[in-house]
Amino acid sequence: MTGADRALELLRACGADEVAHPGGTLLAHLQRVRERLAGWGARPALQLAGLCHAFYGTDGFAQSLLPLGRRGELAAAIGTEAEELVHFYASCDREASYRALPREDGLFVDRFTGTASVPTLRQRKDFAELTAANELDLAQVNAGIRAEHGGALLRLFTAWRPLLSEPAEADARELLTLRGEERTEFLKGLERGDVVTGVVSVIASFGVTFVELGGVQAMMNIPEVSWCRVDSPADVIGEGQELAFTVLGVETEDADGRERVSLSLKDLHPDPLRELARTRLGGTVRGTVTKEVPLGVFVHVTDGVEGLLHTEDLGTAELRTGDTVDVRITAINLSRRQVRLDRA
Repeated sequence: MTGADRALELLRACGADEVAHPGGTLLAHLQRVRERLAGWGARPALQLAGLCHAFYGTDGFAQSLLPLGRRGELAAAIGTEAEELVHFYASCDREASYRALPREDGLFVDRFTGTASVPTLRQRKDFAELTAANELDLAQVNAGIRAEHGGALLRLFTAWRPLLSEPAEADARELLTLRGEERTEFLKGLERGDVVTGVVSVIASFGVTFVELGGVQAMMNIPEVSWCRVDSPADVIGEGQELAFTVLGVETEDADGRERVSLSLKDLHPDPLRELARTRLGGTVRGTVTKEVPLGVFVHVTDGVEGLLHTEDLGTAELRTGDTVDVRITAINLSRRQVRLDRA
């Protein structure tokens, strides 16, 4: 008798075939999860953990089939490695652990004991794979679950992409990406100025950032990342990071015949140049030279703002990058986003 046979025997003995569950019984769900993991090429122990992941209940499914005091029975049926995976999966305090999972130093909180630990990379990958197999099965067999939670799941799995196998990540994107009327309705619901939550999916080498909104991928050009000058979006944000964005625009059909959603990160924060014009025009500040150019030097005067100190205003001074200098803010052009400085 194989481990799967012993697991099925124990599941039936514990009543899994009589527990109602989306898409049929709990047993039917567990069998589909195992099949999904097998389709992704998961190792045998992980497949068995998928088949048995509900034995101790989970943070999202309170009903358990075995008390923790009888862990030995499950270990005897499926082996120590698979049972430990089941216990680890069941022990997760999701609210405390999900966001931290991709980080090497992220804490995993055990809901059974209240203790926190830092899982190994293997544990984090196994947990992510089990979670994806479980949640994708629910989304596939129950349209209501997919409609209500599909967007959040896709953002979650985008953040977890470094932990997921390629087949798992592709399966999640295929199942949860919005298409047809769902996609159209989602886009109709977006308006300029809306604040949305998204996960940074890709920072492209050409400076464009792609953001997963939960079924629809949006984009952000590099000038929209920060009021400060940045050479790459990666200097400010990272792939897998969940952030709030402002919607700049929604094109239902761009030049290539595709929908396009444009986002901004900086629009969530006050424009430091306008604040400078309102409070410091004509005033004196101490700044740091950031760049030398033929016309003079650029000086950092406040967060997100640099001004030009023209050569003709330098006098005999020779300023180099990194030097500090007292300057007077003599003119601010808001439309061109230019600041003119003079020596104080």
